[in-house]
Amino acid sequence: MFSAKKAIALTGAAVMMFSMAACGSNGGDSSSQEISFQTWNLKNDTYTPYFENLIEQFESDNPGVTVKWIDQPADGYTDKINADAAAGTLPDVVDMSPNGAYSLAKAGVVANLSKDDPDAADQFTTASWDAVTFSGENMEKGAYAYPWYLNSGVQFYNKAVLQQCGVDDMPTTMDEWFDAASTIGKNCPGTNMVASVPTLESLGQYGAQLMNDDQTEFTFNDDKGVELVQHYIDMYNEKSLSADALNNQWTGEGDAFKEGTVASLSGSAYSVSDFEENAPKVYENLGIVERLIGEGGKPNVAMETLVVSETSKNKELAMKFAKFVTNAENQTEFCTKSHTFPSVKGAIDDPAFTPSGDSLQDQAVALASKPIKDDNWFASPAPFSENAKTALREQIALAIQGEQTAQEALDKVVAIANEDLQ
Repeated sequence: MFSAKKAIALTGAAVMMFSMAACGSNGGDSSSQEISFQTWNLKNDTYTPYFENLIEQFESDNPGVTVKWIDQPADGYTDKINADAAAGTLPDVVDMSPNGAYSLAKAGVVANLSKDDPDAADQFTTASWDAVTFSGENMEKGAYAYPWYLNSGVQFYNKAVLQQCGVDDMPTTMDEWFDAASTIGKNCPGTNMVASVPTLESLGQYGAQLMNDDQTEFTFNDDKGVELVQHYIDMYNEKSLSADALNNQWTGEGDAFKEGTVASLSGSAYSVSDFEENAPKVYENLGIVERLIGEGGKPNVAMETLVVSETSKNKELAMKFAKFVTNAENQTEFCTKSHTFPSVKGAIDDPAFTPSGDSLQDQAVALASKPIKDDNWFASPAPFSENAKTALREQIALAIQGEQTAQEALDKVVAIANEDLQ
C-alpha cells in the first residue's frame, strides 16, 4: 500500500462543477471548530490506535477543536476524491499522492501553502518540499501539499545466480550492471539480469532530465534517456532481459527473482523479510547495494502527502493539524509502524531508520535511508499522467523488439505526456 498512489485527474466537467460549487460549505459554518481528516485504507488494527491517539492529542492541545477522521477504502478512492472536489466538499485535510495533489492544485481545489503557510517549508527536508512544489501553464507556482511519509529502496542481487553466470562481484554502478547483464546473457541462457523495462523513475535515476525547470514540458527524450533505452535493447538482444517484461500487464518481476530466474531486483528496503519467509534459497544468497544511478542521476523516492482544501471553513486550523500529523515525533512513530521513511527534518537520524546492525534487514534499511539522510533524491514528476505511464512502457517495448528506435519511442511518449499537461 505504500507505493506511490494512482494520479487523480479531474475531468473538465468536474472542474466546471467545482467552480460552481466553490462557494459551498465543506465543514459547517465559519464558527465551527471541527475539521475533517481523510486517509486511504488506514483504519485497521495496525493504524487505528495510532490515529486515535494522534487526534486525541491534537484536540487536547487545542481545546474546543474536533477532528473527524474519515477513512476511505482503497477501492474507489480516486472516484471519491474526484466527486468531493467537483462538488466543493473535499475534506479539510486529505491523504494523497503528489500526482493527485498536482491534479487538484491545477484545478484550484487545494491550498497553495507557499502563500497560505510559507513557514511550513522549514519543517521539511529540501528534497521533500521540492517534490510538492508545482508550477506550469495556468498554475501559480507553490507548494500544494505537506510532505508525509517516503518509500525508498535498494538494489537486490541473487549472488548465487551472478556467480553461476560468471559475475564475481555485485555491480554497484550502472556501467557494471550492464556489463554483468552481457556476461549473464552469454553464459546463462534462460536466466536474465532483469525482468522489467525502464520507467520514468529509472530514466531520472540514469540521469535524464525528466522535465524543464518550470514544469511546462517533459524532456526525458534527451541523450541520457535514449542511452538507457538503448542499453535495454542491447540486453534483450543479448538474452539478459526477460521477454515477459515486454508484456504491458506483466507484474511478475518479484516472483521471477524469488524463483531464481532473474539476478537482480530493485525493491523496497523492507522486502528482506519477505525473501526470508517465501524464498529462503534466495535469502541465503541475497546481496544488497544502494539503488543504482547513472552519471547526473539521483535515487528516486516515492512520497505520500497531505493536502488542505482551498474551501475549508477552518483552513488555518486544517493547516495546523496537517503540520501536527507530519511533525518529527508523529512521523517517526508512523513511519516506524508502516516501514516507511520520514520527510521531516532530522527524523531520519532516528536509529529506527539508520540501523547499525549486521542483519540483512538492517543493511537494507541503512542503505535505503542514505539518500534521504543526504537530502539528495527526487520524486517522480507529479504531472506525469497514467496515460503517459502506460505509453512509456508500450513504446519502450516496441523499441526493444526492434520496431522503432529508442529515440522514436521516447519522442512519442514525450509528445503524449506534454499533451496531457494541457
